[in-house]
Amino acid sequence: MKCVFVGNGEFCSEQFCVAEQDFVIAVDGGYAHIKDLCRVDLAVGDFDSLGYIPEGIATLRHDPIKDYTDMYLAFDEARKRGYDEFEVYGALGGRLDHTLANLQCAYEFAKKGLKVTLIGKDCTAQVLMGKRTICGRKGQTFSLFAFDTARGVYIKNGKYPLSDATLTNTFPIGVSNELLDGECDIEVKEGYVLLIINV
Repeated sequence: MKCVFVGNGEFCSEQFCVAEQDFVIAVDGGYAHIKDLCRVDLAVGDFDSLGYIPEGIATLRHDPIKDYTDMYLAFDEARKRGYDEFEVYGALGGRLDHTLANLQCAYEFAKKGLKVTLIGKDCTAQVLMGKRTICGRKGQTFSLFAFDTARGVYIKNGKYPLSDATLTNTFPIGVSNELLDGECDIEVKEGYVLLIINV
């Protein structure tokens, strides 16, 4: 089941897509992005960014003095409700510290077995383990970054192929690759990588 989140980062309404069966969570200031676009099933946060508590919808209000970010708490709530696919808007761009925090959240929940995709204005980001085929256009750029250490990394049909490579979080060997003919296979046998596909 898919849950759609909207945070307070850069938001592009043209990219925003939600199906009738999706559960939609507005994360604090993200509510302002979508309150007139779609149904909001739940608003989560301390609402310091939004400046008010939404009315007429279900809300989970948290104390602003806390260890967890609003996005983390929203992810955790969705996981408890049984959702295993997260599609996140408004989580990239804007403040760099918030972007990094959202990427760390994505990594943490991917390790719990969830599929997490962050959709930004200029790119999408997904935490990946195992196999994935990228479909796009010839020459489209993508990058792979390791969170810790990722072993057995393969890139087939990319401009810069890899075979049984080890990626670490201190050397960006996976940056700025390209699709040769619109399709590329990626495999990670051990560990997790951040896959960024530029629009």
